[in-house]
Amino acid sequence: MAQSTVSTESYGVRYGLIAAVVMIAYFLFINMINLQDVEIVRFASNIFIILAVMWAIYSFKNNYRGPVPYLPGLAVGFLVGLIGSVVYAFFIYVYAKFLNPNYATVLNTQDYYGSVLSPMMLAGAITILGTAVGTMTGYILMMAYDNSGARTTE
Repeated sequence: MAQSTVSTESYGVRYGLIAAVVMIAYFLFINMINLQDVEIVRFASNIFIILAVMWAIYSFKNNYRGPVPYLPGLAVGFLVGLIGSVVYAFFIYVYAKFLNPNYATVLNTQDYYGSVLSPMMLAGAITILGTAVGTMTGYILMMAYDNSGARTTE
């Protein structure tokens, strides 16, 4: 049985934190250049979760001895999305609630997901979306990397 040199949890936490830091930097950057009201620009932060999952699974694959099993690879994608989006959502909540209360008023005038959301609801929505993006990216990548022999040639 092949063993990974590093656990899936450590990959998920490491790359999830990297994704969160980059998303926070991106958020501060778009606020600095006053593009936070542009929906496409705001939601583009999910690209960093996709890139972090790709990087994490690629690194996991390179450090794994033997064929990469599907479920541990999927777990890496899920954890990167979950950790990254939870940390980012927590930052958004703290930013809107304590660091810049005026931003909470801005949130109340913007239409997120078809409705007006409080900072807490926005944090929850960010967490759900980020986790889904990470999981789906991991799912797609593991379809390419899975060499477990479960596929048929018929």
